[in-house]
Amino acid sequence: MNISELIHDFVLALVELGILLGSLGAVLLVNTVNSAFSLGLVFTCISLLYFVLNADFVAAAQLLVYVGAINVLTVFAVMITDEPAGSETTARGIGYIITAGTCTILFSILSFVIHNTKWSDLSLIPQSGISTSGTLGSNVQQLGYKLLGEFVIPFELLSILLLAALVGAINLARNEDAFIVNKKSAASAPYKNSTFF
Repeated sequence: MNISELIHDFVLALVELGILLGSLGAVLLVNTVNSAFSLGLVFTCISLLYFVLNADFVAAAQLLVYVGAINVLTVFAVMITDEPAGSETTARGIGYIITAGTCTILFSILSFVIHNTKWSDLSLIPQSGISTSGTLGSNVQQLGYKLLGEFVIPFELLSILLLAALVGAINLARNEDAFIVNKKSAASAPYKNSTFF
């Protein structure tokens, strides 16, 4: 084993550790904002995993779609809700036990199936259906080069524009809600100290 294989294995192990820790954080953290950020860590590490495995187009799509759009939307949705960040009680009832048992059984079944499957014998595409012309690979490769080369600035500018529009919409909604609450409290204030009511 040479030094490049050791570095590759080390980077792969770090990325997998990030996926594992981020997944545990997304599930176990009580604060929903921290849980959403842990989900962003998982999406980013999955994108890095694709980069390590030389699937650059899939990695870029993962980074743009999941980290750049879905996770940002999730974080904003969590942050604008008025729900409490976490539950104050830590009592775990029968539902927690049933859920933990179900997850343990599902994990055991999946581990057993993954361990006992002969992956080298599987073929997803019949050998007669494989195209030897290579047009599919070259089209995807050309699309990847265009997306990450010539059109990378328009995509990034579009994401910044959408982010600004989302922040502006949240700001307008917050100000409108604050205005309505202030108007209601100002309208009901004279009646609170009145002796008639």
